[in-house]
Amino acid sequence: MEEELVKAGIELGSSIAKSSVQSIMAKIKTAKASGDKDKTISNLEEIINELISDRNRLVQLAQSYEEELITQRISDKDIDYITMNIIPLIESLAEQNVGDDAQKTKEAINLFKPILSKELFNIAQLLGFNFKQAIGEPLTKLVNSAIQSKMPIPDGLNATLQLTVMQRDVEFFKIMQDEEAYQRYLIATGKAE
Repeated sequence: MEEELVKAGIELGSSIAKSSVQSIMAKIKTAKASGDKDKTISNLEEIINELISDRNRLVQLAQSYEEELITQRISDKDIDYITMNIIPLIESLAEQNVGDDAQKTKEAINLFKPILSKELFNIAQLLGFNFKQAIGEPLTKLVNSAIQSKMPIPDGLNATLQLTVMQRDVEFFKIMQDEEAYQRYLIATGKAE
């Protein structure tokens, strides 16, 4: 997403430089220099068409730039929803804990309540913090990996995994047959006496 913003910004700057006052005045001066009335009119019409085209391109670039910024920003409505619902959700999950864990969880929630405020969300966004990228993307990856870890292993991959486990066992038995290698193994794993 950052790459798209940079690209749009570069194109916007290039278009602005291309249609600067000095550049336009130089083109007009060149068009008038020929002295031929029809050629001057034709050149001026061409300059006007270029200006209209540049203006349309600038509007399009500005809109794409604005759209990219809007997709990164969380709306006030969404911030309200998050701040009003996240603490009760966390509290209901915390009620499932018992004993010392429950008390520690309640203390942690009370610590985070001021942090999960609408004001903090707005200030962080104004400073350029991207909640969707910082929290949403890693959370999506975490859930994805959790789901994939629960999926059954395909038969071909399962056979490969079993073969690898058997090879590991064979190598371990080889280590057990060599006293020096076995002692090094015990030292490496912290099991040596």
